Amino acid sequence: MRKMTLRAYVDLLRLEDVLRRHAFYFKAARSAIEIYLKLYDNPLTNESKQQEINSENLSAKELKKMLSKQRRAQKKAKLEEERKHAERERQQKNQKKKRDEEEEEASGLKEELIPEKLERIENPLEEAIKFLIPLKNLVADNIDTHLLAFEIYFRKGKFLLMLQSVKRAFAINNNHPWLHECLIKFSKSVSNHSNLPDIVSKVLAQEMQKIFVNKDLESFNEDFLKHNATSLQHLLSGAKMMYFLDKSRQEKAIAIATRLDETIKDKNVKTLLKVSEALLDGSFGNCNSQYEEYRVACHNLLPFTSAFLPGVSEVDSHNVALNHAVNYDVLANEI
Repeated sequence: MRKMTLRAYVDLLRLEDVLRRHAFYFKAARSAIEIYLKLYDNPLTNESKQQEINSENLSAKELKKMLSKQRRAQKKAKLEEERKHAERERQQKNQKKKRDEEEEEASGLKEELIPEKLERIENPLEEAIKFLIPLKNLVADNIDTHLLAFEIYFRKGKFLLMLQSVKRAFAINNNHPWLHECLIKFSKSVSNHSNLPDIVSKVLAQEMQKIFVNKDLESFNEDFLKHNATSLQHLLSGAKMMYFLDKSRQEKAIAIATRLDETIKDKNVKTLLKVSEALLDGSFGNCNSQYEEYRVACHNLLPFTSAFLPGVSEVDSHNVALNHAVNYDVLANEI
């Protein structure tokens, strides 16, 4: 074997060990973790049960119309399922022709990926951790790794692991807007749990004092807003935490998050879409009228952005905003 061939083979083996450090894997793993977090926060309900609940308030005519619509939808779904089943059988037959018997024995049978089954996973947080572990081992220098870890452990109620995550993120960038949200949610959660073991409470109090320097959460948030008065991303995070800490300050929080004056530096598509999404996802409570005003202002600022076009419903605009944000990230990476 030639020396160059052996060297290339060794490089390939080393690449296999760190392949999950690649930017594309990180992006895919982050998307998977965020999806599992959303499935945990908003689990998909059984559609048939939801329809039964809705049918109780319908008149006989409306109920008959709804049942007829359901039958048509079921018939259409059945035909579509039969078509997919026939297509799967055809593909399987083609695959069998291309494979040798030895390859089939070696590879074994793979579990079929069914979307309806995947979106109703029993333990979404455990599935998210499977994607998180490689990131913690190989991409520990990226702050998003530790912030994603915090979001998982926050939902699992693992306080020491939450502390570990925010400390690691704090060491990388102590002024990160997402970290600011995590810190306040963490501190608030600790204060709401008075039944923690004494040793855990002592460790948490000792470490949190280093971060908050004896400031209460409202003062900590106000200082954050004051020191980042020209960054829309930071203003958005601070405004979300203002509403999180005090629901009565909704109007002021929305006014801060929707600022578009000349002093704001990062009035780009990606940041404006984040604000738009926050107005729709309940981060500021019910604020439909404020969202519409903000959409008009963003349309005047960026008239060619599809998410801010007039005549788009809130649901459609929310979906367009998410798709646009994904496409924006892809384009940024390609450039």
